[in-house]
Amino acid sequence: MSADEDDEDALEGEAGARGWTDEASYVCGSCGEEIVVPLDPSAGERQSYVEDCPVCCTPNEVFVDFEEDGTARVSSRPE
Repeated sequence: MSADEDDEDALEGEAGARGWTDEASYVCGSCGEEIVVPLDPSAGERQSYVEDCPVCCTPNEVFVDFEEDGTARVSSRPE
């Protein structure tokens, strides 16, 4: 195992211990594709923003809610 792989394993373990990950996904309401988005808990417990689907280019309003245990719930709707 390389040093880079050891570092990645350590980061994954830390994220798991904190109860959050650095990405989540939602399903585009227009084309049905699963879209992976980065998570940033430092931006607040409740977040919303508009993002164009990278597949069909339809704008989606994305909602991110962080729970007390650090897990995130992501949903969207076409704008």
